[in-house]
This record gives sequence, structure tokens and C-alpha cells, in this order.
Amino acid sequence: MSAFFDAWHYDGKKAVKRKVEVQIIGQQFYLLEAEQRHGPFAFADVQYVAHQGEVDIYGMADRDGWRLMLSGPVPSDMAVLLPASRKYGGLVDRLGFAKAAIAFTLTSAAAVAVVLFSPVWLAPLIPDSVDQSLGDALVGNFGGRFCHTPAGDAALKKLVAALDANPQDLRVEVAKIDMLNAIALPGGNVILFDGLIKQAKTPDEVAGVLAHEIGHVREKHVMQALLRQMGLAVVLGGIDGNSGALVNNVLAMSYSRESEAEADAHSMKALANAYISPAGTASFFDRLSNLDGSAAAGKDSAAITGYLSSHPLSASRKEAFEKSIVKGKDYKPALNAAEWRALKSMCTQDRKAKSGFGFDFD
Repeated sequence: MSAFFDAWHYDGKKAVKRKVEVQIIGQQFYLLEAEQRHGPFAFADVQYVAHQGEVDIYGMADRDGWRLMLSGPVPSDMAVLLPASRKYGGLVDRLGFAKAAIAFTLTSAAAVAVVLFSPVWLAPLIPDSVDQSLGDALVGNFGGRFCHTPAGDAALKKLVAALDANPQDLRVEVAKIDMLNAIALPGGNVILFDGLIKQAKTPDEVAGVLAHEIGHVREKHVMQALLRQMGLAVVLGGIDGNSGALVNNVLAMSYSRESEAEADAHSMKALANAYISPAGTASFFDRLSNLDGSAAAGKDSAAITGYLSSHPLSASRKEAFEKSIVKGKDYKPALNAAEWRALKSMCTQDRKAKSGFGFDFD
């Protein structure tokens, strides 16, 4: 038994649209055109291509450019032999648009969660040797910007030893960069910028900031941030020739609010163990709060801004350090007057240290 149905056809050889009649015989069909008969073609080899307007377009698995275009109601005996039409795509059509949209949303949310949260458990698994090698490659001599004087180095070494039980695991440097900042980098590297030291009024202020950066090192926050921003490939694959760009990217890393809070808690504990008053750090953050505007913000406004910020507001951090002050405790200065002068003048006295920011390494 055979059935006939009008259609349009491209044979894949010539760009000629042909009007044909489809003759169905069992599981096969022929295309009839004037005095010619093309085929037979097996329905099993037919593939659905697209839907355009009112036309469903089909192709042939082994015939590039072969097209059969059907419009209007298709006879039932032919419809059951043709592959199902696809409106959106195989998976979407099988699930339905609504279910597919939900599945896509959940998958996207899961992917975002992996990016955001996997570094927390992945960072501790990175071998110390990888962390150290990456730190050495990234930091080096920091473009010749590290400052050194005998008295200044001794003062810095004393400060680090007071704040950490294993100072030999750390490499703390002062960089001749006039920026109010301090950073932690892979491999236990911590860098204090000269601009921060100059802005500090007491060594206790520097001690609190330094202890905070050491906290990032000890809590593995540096590797977490590196994994989150640059991915596992950079961490394990090392650095290519464009190390300057990578250094600038690392310097731009930000920590989560949880990491910042943990580093502050580490700082307060380190200051307490060293008998250094947290009042200096609170005073430092009080001055910063006047710069970032959080001191003047109302409580509601500050809460919203603090929630959206990747770092806790300076005013909030100031309050935390103030609350950690123990009344009656016998605090002592982080450095004596001579040591403090030596630390503050390191970069001024070291004429060999380069100054400035931006790293275009050769």
C-alpha cells in the first residue's frame, strides 16, 4: 500500500528547489518529480532539521544538503514514520520548556556554588610545595621595590616574631609603594606598603594590620582567593611569561567577608598573645572609616553597605577591635621608639629600592 503527499525538496547537489510528490511504501519513500523518481529513501535515515514558519524541514543522515520540506497537516501514516519535531532542542523538548528552565537554573546555581565555595575545601589540599613555588615565582624581589636597612629589618623581624609562633614560615617585606595597603601572597609572603607605615601613628597600628595579613596566610585564605579568581589551572600550572599581569591580578584579589572576619579574629588573638593593645588598630580603622564614609553612615545604611561590600566596613572593624581591649591588662608597645623610627624610615634610607606601583617584569 502506498500514499502520496506534496512537498518541496533540495537534492543537495543543485541549489534548485523542486516541487515533489512523496510516495510512501512501507518503511521507505520515493520522491516523484515530473518524469523522474528519486529513491528509495529510508525513514530511519531521516533527521529533523528545523521549523521555519509553517514548514518542518528534514535532512538525510548521509546526504549533505539534502532537504525535504513539509507544510500543512502530514498524513498520519507518514507522521508516525518521521522523526519527532524539536522546538527548542532534544533535552528541552523531552523535559518541556518549564522543567528545562528550572533544571538550567539549578545547574547554573550549582556551578556558581562550586566556583564560590569549592576553594574553601580545595585550598588545604594544595601541597605546600606548590604554594611556596607559586609565591616565589610571583613575588621574587617585587621588582626591586623591597626596602632594607639593618635597623629596619631588625625591627620588622621583632614585630613578626611577636605576632606569630612560627615566623620562619613567613617572609614579611616592606615595599616602597606609596599606597595605604598591605597584602598576603602565596608561599607565606606578606608585604606592607610604605604608604601604610607612613600613615600609621604608632607601631601598634602596623602590628594589627600585619597580624591580619598573617591571619590570611594561616587560614589558607590566600590560596582560596587565588583559586576563586584564577582557577586551579593557574595554581597548578604555574606562571607563563606574562608574570607582570598575573602579579597585578593577584594584588587585586579580594577576600570573602567570612575570610576578612577570620583574619581580624586572628589579628586580635595574636595581639593579645603579644600583649600589644588592639586600641592602636581600632584607631587606625577609625581613620580609615572617615575615608570610606562608613563613619558617617547611619546604622541601617552601614549594615546594607557592609553586607554588599567584599570587605567589612572600617567602622565595623574598629568596633570589633575596641571590644577586644581588656581593661587592666599590662599592654606594651609593639616596638620601642628607636625601632619604630627605623621601620618608618626604611624606604627613605634605602636608596637602592625602586618606588612606584605597576609590575612590568622582564
